[in-house]
Amino acid sequence: MPLWEMRLVSITAKWIGWSITNDKGYVCIRLRVSGQPAQQINLPKLRYREEDEEAAITWTRKLYKVWEKENGERTLKDCLKEAKGSSDVLHAKEVVTWADIAAAMKESKIENGRKISPQTWKTNWKPILDEAVRVLGRKNVPADGYELLRAVIKNWKHAPATQRECGRYLARWMEFAVRRFKVPRSWLITKADRDELIPKKKRVRKKAVLDESEIMDFIKIVQKQNPAYANVFRLLTQFGLRPGELAYLSVEPDPADSTGKRNVFYCSYEKTGGVEPTRPRYLRAMYLRNERDEPIQWPLVEAWADGTLELPKSKDGGIRKLSGLSLNTYLHRKNNKGEPSGPIQREWLRLVNKYAEKQVPEWLRVYSFRDSFSVRCHREGLDENSICTALGHSRAVHQRSYRTITDSIVARAFDSSATVIPLE
Repeated sequence: MPLWEMRLVSITAKWIGWSITNDKGYVCIRLRVSGQPAQQINLPKLRYREEDEEAAITWTRKLYKVWEKENGERTLKDCLKEAKGSSDVLHAKEVVTWADIAAAMKESKIENGRKISPQTWKTNWKPILDEAVRVLGRKNVPADGYELLRAVIKNWKHAPATQRECGRYLARWMEFAVRRFKVPRSWLITKADRDELIPKKKRVRKKAVLDESEIMDFIKIVQKQNPAYANVFRLLTQFGLRPGELAYLSVEPDPADSTGKRNVFYCSYEKTGGVEPTRPRYLRAMYLRNERDEPIQWPLVEAWADGTLELPKSKDGGIRKLSGLSLNTYLHRKNNKGEPSGPIQREWLRLVNKYAEKQVPEWLRVYSFRDSFSVRCHREGLDENSICTALGHSRAVHQRSYRTITDSIVARAFDSSATVIPLE
């Protein structure tokens, strides 16, 4: 008998009629008292193994304490209910459920440290942790973190990107559970576990960047069909906004203008969670160039300030809160025949296919308006620090994730009127 098992079974040595045994891999408490029916009960979710030894000892002592307080007149099942409550996880200090640990993780992520928004929790974290809690509550409960991850990712077997998120979020949740609630370390999910169970990420696709003529032609089509959405795409183009930042705009005096007469957009959006924080910032317009190579821009700040800038409305009459997902859904909307629902959607599909069919395929999405802003800034010679400040991210993120040049700009840079000489 290994030492851990000797320690476990020995705690009942002085308790008359009590014993601990292995019942199909789970910790089982038996009670044999003369003149009374024999009783036995399994400790919830605790395996008969070294990793669960400490929790099993603590649980058994709590169970005996309740039974002894009642002079042995209550059944083990009743005593377990009082000791356990609704708990399914036990450690040395307190009794909690996996749902409790998920709730504590939510509080930690939203209220403490590098905070995330409630919406980010609801969209990204909650579906994965809800599925994990469900798996941990079923009869054939996973034995450790590896088995938990393997069970949870089955729910997203056709979504490899979500499976990768499962690996990342569950690993962080289990680190939190071990650190905060002293859950056995066997529940940790290692990088080796994730590498084995989760498909590797495909090579990053090259992001498409629309040129000025394509942007202007597209917005003209949108203007005819839906002026409110045309203004959305104008804002994304001229200020390089993230779609979700549209709900956080206001017009404020420009702090860089000593006269106090000029106004600018101020974006109050702030994110402290994720890889790096996003701070509130004043927005700066980057003009486009027309067919005569003249700089042009829309009077969006002025229209917003005087209340004439039409934007999509929510049911309560306010500005509709948009996101990359909602705009993508709008651009890919289909009719009941499965075809693009209107001129806007047909034009967007044409552009998507145009870039996807290039020799090196490019991925056109709503964020391409933001990348187009970045490319124009670099083309016009702005320094990188200014560009990053205007976009609201670090230089590291900019260099890693954003387009800064296009094939047409490279070609134009090397274009020359040099005389061609013979090959003789």
